[in-house]
Amino acid sequence: MPESESHQNERLPLDPDAETMRSLGYELIDRIVDHLTTLSDQRVGRRGTGAELAQLVDEPLPEQPGGIQDSFAFFFDRVVTGMTRVNHPRFHAHIPCPSSFAGAMGEMLAAGTNPFVGSWLGGGTLCSLEITVLRWICEMLGYPNDAAGVLTSGGSMANLIGLASARAEHDSDLLSNGRIYVSVEGHASVRKAARLLGFSDQTIQTIGVDDRYRMKTAELIDAINSDLAAGKEPFVVVANAGTTNTGSIDPLPEIADVCQRMKLWLHVDAAYGGFAAIDSGTEQAGSPEGTRRLLAGMERADSLTLDPHKWLYCPLGIGCVLVQRQDSLKRAFATEGHYLKDIPVEEVNFYERGPELSRPARVLAVWMVIRSSGRAALAHQIAEDIRLAQLAAALLREDDRFEVIDPDLSVVAFRHRSREGESEASRANRDTALMEATLADGELMLSSTLLNGINTLRLVVMNHRTTERDVHRSVRRIRELST
Repeated sequence: MPESESHQNERLPLDPDAETMRSLGYELIDRIVDHLTTLSDQRVGRRGTGAELAQLVDEPLPEQPGGIQDSFAFFFDRVVTGMTRVNHPRFHAHIPCPSSFAGAMGEMLAAGTNPFVGSWLGGGTLCSLEITVLRWICEMLGYPNDAAGVLTSGGSMANLIGLASARAEHDSDLLSNGRIYVSVEGHASVRKAARLLGFSDQTIQTIGVDDRYRMKTAELIDAINSDLAAGKEPFVVVANAGTTNTGSIDPLPEIADVCQRMKLWLHVDAAYGGFAAIDSGTEQAGSPEGTRRLLAGMERADSLTLDPHKWLYCPLGIGCVLVQRQDSLKRAFATEGHYLKDIPVEEVNFYERGPELSRPARVLAVWMVIRSSGRAALAHQIAEDIRLAQLAAALLREDDRFEVIDPDLSVVAFRHRSREGESEASRANRDTALMEATLADGELMLSSTLLNGINTLRLVVMNHRTTERDVHRSVRRIRELST
């Protein structure tokens, strides 16, 4: 082919030139910083129907270039406008994923360099870095340093991996005869994980809770003995280290004793509360020693679910599972394929620790947060969240209209007190009306749940951006909008 014709057929670039990429990168950082530094002045969220939000973001399939700069404008002017800001300092509705600037920079490193972290051959340095970060997490929490682990997409995937590892310890047919024990306050992802692994709903035994919403150990023992007498095969107990509804922590040492005595796998779902056990490494004021005592026994778990995108202030989409016995993970996720024959089997290949072969570099965000902040600073931030939740509970308790449940961690569950002669339905409607009023107002966002069948509101503090001023502002607005 003549050279002139070859040049005419040259491939058009998808990326802009170097100077344009730099300029666009600076502009994006400016926009992100403006967004983060003005969060407190933005509304937290709002209701929106599919039709309403489609008017904001829907458009025809682009046939011609719209441009990166124009896409920035579209996102910040239209998408963010209708977005629930889960990293807002007064987003109290759910256990949030507040992220941090360091975490965002880690995500940018991952997106910009695009490593593959599924196998050692595909990304040895990133695999090695993930092993290091997993060891850091073990050290911070007092979990055995030689535990195996993997960073996941979130707590739901981590719970699935934990249950799969427990099943892999048995050669018998657990699908028809096995038994899984979880409290009524256990996370919905546990049942979902069991179903995905092929277990029927009859396999899961639900254990009651006490007046602090903690698993009843005596009832657990009775259920296990009853199943053994019926010829069933108990094999795993799922305990909570911070429930979603109230932040309650099950009696982990007692449950660990039961599992050890009866030779059952203990999986602790610590997606929410686990990182509250971070040791600051100092004796400074505000270090959460009391919370670490509440979480005693967590280190005895055979497998442990954690969420760095919660109390490690990493971006959304980063969970973690730790397993004391690496061979359990390998048995659960052994993978074969001729296309894998070049991969060194003596090294850590993360596709043998979970369902994913193609894995992004989740580790970079976690590594960036821990390395740039340090253990003591992270422990301080968590202690502050817990302190501010206790402040919110105290301020709500000053209003006789509210009944408040003392928080173990940073979830404040509260509800309107019943008026004389008022039905429960009427009282619950006032809870709902308050939640909707705060959402419509935009100052803050609450959520509701059921505790023992009774409607209850939730106010969560889990954000390094939340200040005492924010807590006072939120509670003041709650009291103003309450009927």
